[in-house]
Amino acid sequence: MDPRLQALIDRQEILDVLHQYAHAADRADEPRLVEVYHPESWDNHGSYKGDGRAFAKRVCEKSGERETMSHLMGQSQIRIEGDSAGAETYFNATIQRLVDDVHYIDMMGGRYVDKLERRDGQWRILDRICTCEWSFTTRVEDEWHERGAFVQGTFDRNDVSYKVLGLG
Repeated sequence: MDPRLQALIDRQEILDVLHQYAHAADRADEPRLVEVYHPESWDNHGSYKGDGRAFAKRVCEKSGERETMSHLMGQSQIRIEGDSAGAETYFNATIQRLVDDVHYIDMMGGRYVDKLERRDGQWRILDRICTCEWSFTTRVEDEWHERGAFVQGTFDRNDVSYKVLGLG
């Protein structure tokens, strides 16, 4: 196979892993979130530093503290050397939570700096560093759109995306 074609395939498969992370985190889908990490992976997510798969479980267990969460993935730089790769991907993460009948929005911008490995034909995260470039919390005074006017996403596998993506 032309090495350029293989590089495109590898790059897309790595992006698929990174996008699966965001989708699974935003839906609190523990099996799909755990799947993006190798068994001995490491994740440095600020106050959490430890096993990647344990971090995935923690994200999903804490979903009850949030009304919704969404990741917006930005540009990625990816360097592939055989079955190893490095990637830097910009992101914005937004969480809405309810505290004492008051809605809050937490936002953060940063980068995922990942080491990935391909094993048995599958790319997975081996080591992740999550950087925080900025963050803020704001109280929601007024909502731009009336609740109920749009389809409301759900923080689980019942979300409308699962049927469309053939995941559920």
